Amino acid sequence: MAILENNPQTHQKRATIDVLLLCYRAYTRRIRKLLYLGGVLHDRKRSAVWSYIMSFIVIFMCFGQCIFMINFCRDHTDNLVLLSKIFGLTCSFIAPVLMSACFLVKRKKLIELHETLNDLFEQELASDRENKNVLATLHAFDRPSYLLCFILGSTTLFYVCPSMIFIVRQIVQHSESKIYKLPIPVKLPWLAPINGGPVFYLLCLYQYFTCWWMIFTIGSVDSLFGFYAFQISAILRAMSIRLANPRPNEVFSKVLGTCVETHHRIERCGRMLEDVWGLIILRVIIANAILMCALIFEVSPFTDLTINQIFSFISYMALKLLQTFIYAWYGSLITSASEHFREGIYFSNWPDSKLDRHMRANIILAMMQKPLTIRALKVSHVNVNMFTNILNTAMSYFFLLQSLDEGG
Repeated sequence: MAILENNPQTHQKRATIDVLLLCYRAYTRRIRKLLYLGGVLHDRKRSAVWSYIMSFIVIFMCFGQCIFMINFCRDHTDNLVLLSKIFGLTCSFIAPVLMSACFLVKRKKLIELHETLNDLFEQELASDRENKNVLATLHAFDRPSYLLCFILGSTTLFYVCPSMIFIVRQIVQHSESKIYKLPIPVKLPWLAPINGGPVFYLLCLYQYFTCWWMIFTIGSVDSLFGFYAFQISAILRAMSIRLANPRPNEVFSKVLGTCVETHHRIERCGRMLEDVWGLIILRVIIANAILMCALIFEVSPFTDLTINQIFSFISYMALKLLQTFIYAWYGSLITSASEHFREGIYFSNWPDSKLDRHMRANIILAMMQKPLTIRALKVSHVNVNMFTNILNTAMSYFFLLQSLDEGG
């Protein structure tokens, strides 16, 4: 035993496990902070009244912004490039509205999903103190979340920074002859001031707040889906490893019974995840295909572009590709982990174990069930094929817009 304790490889393994555990705790805290900043944090520790107030603020502010942009489009129906640009912005601002509304309607189910997955994950961590197989795929989920939030914030800054710099410069120079423009083109129901003033600055502050919600609400909801996908897939993979490599001090029949019961609860969590995020993912499927098409159409034929336009195009396209890919990839990882669990049961020595008739029936049913899949309102399966289908649809829409523009 002393030799094993002094083994450098053992110490290195324990250090790696401790680092992964710290990364998981940091990942959990970061998701919670993003949800708080995005106004969509729902849990039992937080007042339900305050959660509803914040969600309604996000909904009303972003929905009002969408109405003002649609009103602006009515005066520029002959400019297809401008219409495609405003349409992309409208789809981006409608996302926080939809996400906040879905979280409000499904609040109880969302809290139940969070508590169930958190309990199951902590139980799996406690049952495997030495290896922590449940944390093996952590970096495949937390790093894309970091990247998504960074690109989302950078894209928004690329869009609003030029107008912000212009306004600050005019204030510093005390210029009175310049015409001020709002960061986001809108048409208000009243006459908007164009020479500055308190009303103009309040409108700018309103638009900056809507950009804040767009960054943190979208970033937090997309990251939360990845967090739950990590917990589901990690628990299933850890259970499959436990079944394939049972420890000598464990009774295999008890381990198998616990895994089958946990699998039933995981399946229910999968259905809740699908119910809460179904409409959100469907919006991603439809909107991102159209937005990528509109973005390519807006900058084509890629000539006479400024540096800011080039960086905005690259960051926005990268954002839409990454957002689409992580949803598709996370869904595929859940399905793959479910298949590994079924294989883990099949190749374990459960036929030779002393199991009662009821437990054997549950095991057979678990092996006969289809792998756990996430679907967007039963319209599309959330997997890697969804990503390729969206890209194909985006290119089809682009060629259609190009033909309409040439025909006009």
